[in-house]
Amino acid sequence: MAKTINVLIAFDASSIKRDISNPSKNPDQPTSVGSQYIYMTTRHDHVVNSSSGANLDFEANPGDTIRWRETTLSLNADYSALLYAYVSSDPDHKLLEDPRVSIVEGSFPIPKEGVGGKPDYDRQSYNDHFWTALVKKSDASGITYHFSFQIHDDEGNLVGYFKWDPHITIKPR
Repeated sequence: MAKTINVLIAFDASSIKRDISNPSKNPDQPTSVGSQYIYMTTRHDHVVNSSSGANLDFEANPGDTIRWRETTLSLNADYSALLYAYVSSDPDHKLLEDPRVSIVEGSFPIPKEGVGGKPDYDRQSYNDHFWTALVKKSDASGITYHFSFQIHDDEGNLVGYFKWDPHITIKPR
């Protein structure tokens, strides 16, 4: 049975802002960032010989779907991050189809203000998004790819365009 493998990418946006003094303002030429600023994780039972970090090894079978979602360590309060481009070392798409963005409606519970210790809440609607790709083949050699992302401050101002080159290994489940 095919599975959906959710991958969470958390960017240390405040450290990127602090450490990179002149980031690119051109989306076609993003500034490369080091792996110390990025953390990817998925369910523990999918992870293979790895822990959360800029690279991720996990198990998947052909027909499984990978979903990438992004956030910042402040959960987009001080800075927000948004993936905007993907380039792969698998240009013929033998292992993984080209990821695409999906936008879906969602809602989540939010506690009522001033109420503590009670399970009283309202629901807040929002538009959600993720990048999704179908696994076509498992291969222990893995894929190196570039995700480009942009960072905005809490007022919506562009901080810059960035990229990093994670490696994922998709091993059979």
